[in-house]
Amino acid sequence: MKRVIEVATAGAAVLALSMGMLTSASAAQPKLSSELLSVGQMPTGWSIYHQASSSGTGCLANILGPKGREQTAKVAFEDNGNSPLLEEAVATYSNAKTAYKKIATTLTNCKSVRGKGITGTVGQMSLSSYGNASEAFLVTLTSKDSTVDDDLLIVRKGNLIMGIQEADVSPIIVRQFQGFVVKALAKVK
Repeated sequence: MKRVIEVATAGAAVLALSMGMLTSASAAQPKLSSELLSVGQMPTGWSIYHQASSSGTGCLANILGPKGREQTAKVAFEDNGNSPLLEEAVATYSNAKTAYKKIATTLTNCKSVRGKGITGTVGQMSLSSYGNASEAFLVTLTSKDSTVDDDLLIVRKGNLIMGIQEADVSPIIVRQFQGFVVKALAKVK
């Protein structure tokens, strides 16, 4: 069981890093960091998840990195040192509408990914609408040991774009994911 959790954690981290969601944040971000979820908003037992950076993979590389990005901030959580993992990244843009369209189009056109020992598929999923515009995706990553499902939502709210995802070796509880989304958006001004 521990090996499956390690693989799930690694697979989810590869996905998040591939998307550029966990790239270094800019120095002028105190206000933006305050708009992220905090550990106090997570269920009992959840904690901050720290991970190393990566260069990205295929069509998911640096998704939140279109031209015009001004500031970024990010946070990740894990449940009692295991999966699921929840990751949130926010970024401001000089033209958020254009950046959002580029991000949404890139994800919509992204059908499969390959990374170190991991293959995956990307498809759109039906989820409630959030913010000014939103798109939801299901990413399934497979390694030789396990499969990880990852619900991913991209939301534009004003000049900010938020990427939030929950990954687990078992199917994501959509209601829990939507609860995290609502909490995250409530902090975004």
